[in-house]
Amino acid sequence: MRRLQTEFSDRQATLSTLSHRYWQEFLNLMDILQHFNCLVDVQPTTLGEIAAAIRGENELWLGLALASGQFDQLEAPQLTAACAALVTENSRPDTWTRYQISKAVELVLRGLRGLRHDIFKQQRQHQVMLPVWLEYEITAVVERWASETDWNELCDHTSLDEGDIVRILRRTADVLSQIPHVPHLSPQLIGNAREAIEILDRFPLNE
Repeated sequence: MRRLQTEFSDRQATLSTLSHRYWQEFLNLMDILQHFNCLVDVQPTTLGEIAAAIRGENELWLGLALASGQFDQLEAPQLTAACAALVTENSRPDTWTRYQISKAVELVLRGLRGLRHDIFKQQRQHQVMLPVWLEYEITAVVERWASETDWNELCDHTSLDEGDIVRILRRTADVLSQIPHVPHLSPQLIGNAREAIEILDRFPLNE
């Protein structure tokens, strides 16, 4: 009986510790959202509603990037590359492509650096560990696919294997497919996202 009591007490202590940790994580996230004007007290703002409507590994980063206005003037192929940059992690330092992103995409990604730095800073201060990706090189492959480059030619111009390319394209298509359903984004961005989805959706991506 004493052993059971000890085990029960240990489990209660563990549960209390976990509950406190999860509650603190929740409070930390609230602080970050308030910093970026996504919440006023506990009420979501326009930015908060944008971030809440997006699925991703870091909805705040995706929401603030899309709401920044930086993407509004991009044509459909350029928009695919910019969106890919937000959701692509290049974990292999030896990955290469012979393609380069267009100047318009490069300027947009540069324009997001300050926001990205601020999100990193806030997450670090509040001990929140979420990815804030901004990939330049690999996303050039996405832009070329959206510019209707042949699949075999695309594969010949990068060290990525076909499976990796398909995964990156599908992650990009997932973000693009969400944009028309996110409130408060510009009509131009929504229209270009719909066009970009159609461009991407061809063999082998649509298998």
